[in-house]
Amino acid sequence: MRFRLYLKPLRDGQQLLFNYQYPLQSWLYGLLRNADETYATFLHQTGYTVLNRRKSFKHFTFSALQIPRTEKIKPGDTYMVLRSDLLTLVVSFYVDQAAENFIVGLFQNQRLSLFNRDHRADFVVERVETLPDRIEGAGNQTLRLQTLSPLVVSEKENGLDQYLAPTDEAFGRLLALNLVDKYRSVAPDRLPEMDAYLAERLVQFRLLPEQNRIKVRKMKIKENKEAETKVVGYHNFHFELIAPPELLEVGYFGGLGRYNAMGCGCVEVVEERSG
Repeated sequence: MRFRLYLKPLRDGQQLLFNYQYPLQSWLYGLLRNADETYATFLHQTGYTVLNRRKSFKHFTFSALQIPRTEKIKPGDTYMVLRSDLLTLVVSFYVDQAAENFIVGLFQNQRLSLFNRDHRADFVVERVETLPDRIEGAGNQTLRLQTLSPLVVSEKENGLDQYLAPTDEAFGRLLALNLVDKYRSVAPDRLPEMDAYLAERLVQFRLLPEQNRIKVRKMKIKENKEAETKVVGYHNFHFELIAPPELLEVGYFGGLGRYNAMGCGCVEVVEERSG
């Protein structure tokens, strides 16, 4: 289930910090908690776990803010000055029918404040639009996708995360394994445990270089109230995924790659066809 929120700034010329993902995520969790505290606590503390792996997933994500106009950003700035009458945000959940009942109508007329010690921007949710399901049919499907927020893929090297660009030959393989693990967290009996090379045979990734002006995004996020974590994601690119529709649904609605609940890995369908 996906929504597009239309956010009206309460004042012109507000200063929006660049690293707004964490306060935005906190606002979303707060709304979920007010609607269903048990579900929100489950997402925040546990999530959907993968059998025999030390992994869990939230299965929701959100896009970067779509901002039509700002003042020119100067070198060294840590914020942008908003000059738009309306901003938009896509919020996406991979949930069952029971959870849909309390999410519908959750955002209407809500207030949102994104701030730190130095900068603050306040909004009201003026309108909520429910977006259509873009994945239908049976058999392998090919989705042409574009990023709506930075996509984070990494591998361990000497115990440290190494963040990969979509041009890296291991990017598609690790993206595929992550998606398989996500599917196994909600349907553990439908797929066996597999390594990255087997996952790559099931989920095929192809970068579309003719559409791309790939940009890097360095972010500071917080998880489980621990110290800040610095991650690197990539955005502003198009790619294809070929996979069974049930796996594509998990990635499309819940996010691709890592740190989805922090606003990473949100994508949009540009084109779809059955394989």
